Amino acid sequence: MYSIDLAYIHNAGFGDFAERAAPEVIRILRRHGIRAPASKRSHSSARLDRPERGRETPGSERAGRIVEVGCGSGTLARRLVDARYPVVGFDISPAMIRLARAKVPEATFRVASLTEARLPRCDAVVAIGEVVTYVRGRDVGTRLPAPLRTFFSRVHDALEPGGLFIFDFIESGVRRTYPPKSHSGRGWVIAVQAELDRPRRVLTRRIITIRKAGRQYRRTQEFHRVRIYSRRAVAKALADAGFTASMSRSYGRYRLMPGVVAVIAKRHEGLHDG
Repeated sequence: MYSIDLAYIHNAGFGDFAERAAPEVIRILRRHGIRAPASKRSHSSARLDRPERGRETPGSERAGRIVEVGCGSGTLARRLVDARYPVVGFDISPAMIRLARAKVPEATFRVASLTEARLPRCDAVVAIGEVVTYVRGRDVGTRLPAPLRTFFSRVHDALEPGGLFIFDFIESGVRRTYPPKSHSGRGWVIAVQAELDRPRRVLTRRIITIRKAGRQYRRTQEFHRVRIYSRRAVAKALADAGFTASMSRSYGRYRLMPGVVAVIAKRHEGLHDG
């Protein structure tokens, strides 16, 4: 997903969501006591490896660290770093990671899928923009797909006690389908169509891009299939993983698209497992 041309177009013309959500995400972090370190440090030098359990001390290099899963081209990471948070970002798209590294050289970025990323110890994990809906697998009744439930547990294990997991998901396909529509910018055109498979609760977006490359125009096509989850299933999976969660239709003052739910999940206070 998000090959070179689509990554470029998304960065050039579709960064509004991350830009508008960023101030609210930062307010949420601060409201829950997750603040950037007092001294400005080199974010790129922060280690990705987990320190041994029991060696954490206040003010250590982990203080205020934010992990962004599905970081895209680094729009939110840029705002977090500007707010002086150390940031580690993961994305499945190498093209997106290249853009993120250019946009936010102070942060650390790695190519990895949500289900495979090795999450470092941190104070918050952020996955905005319907990132979790891209996880493959079948849900069973009121249970989320096993890979997503495993991801929730891995996030819990990576967080410091009291840490936050901030993300959003699609709970309804109503008003999320549309016939082919197009957008354009300097040197590019994109056409998108969305269809809903109601029995399987899968929303499929067909994306065609045309981008000028030198004197030629290059055409690419991608299919993005995202899953629709119930609040009940998400709440149960979070509780099973050890979180207390609240859900709403907005990040602070920024209201989300129809059918999208914002989640603020908190790791229970107390010692780390193990």
